[in-house]
Amino acid sequence: MTQTVKEQGKFDSKAFAFELAAAELTLAQETLRWMVGKEVKITTKGDVFGRQWDRDRFESILDVLLEREYQKNLILQAVKQGHTSVRDIHNKIGLDLKRISYLLADMENRNIVEFIGMEESKPVFAAL
Repeated sequence: MTQTVKEQGKFDSKAFAFELAAAELTLAQETLRWMVGKEVKITTKGDVFGRQWDRDRFESILDVLLEREYQKNLILQAVKQGHTSVRDIHNKIGLDLKRISYLLADMENRNIVEFIGMEESKPVFAAL
């Protein structure tokens, strides 16, 4: 493993600035910090109802949450860079069009982005 990492050379953070910005936003979010902070208590002593969670189950939920929040932050970064339609966002981040639409709807409900109109019969969004 060490040799494989060494062969890849020095990490070029500038080449991954977009992805790193989304990752940093994801790690700074309260929900993720709360979930990580509660893992030991919930898996050893139980939740507020006294139900002890299986560690693998808890971590699978955490993985889903982490992926979802990271994808939303990738979308947010793309919108901030001027990729305002679902297709433009898809071209920037490579996420499935349907997934982008679904996440944009959630982001709009949470006042992260807003629908600002139509351009060439395509919905256009802006970051709030």
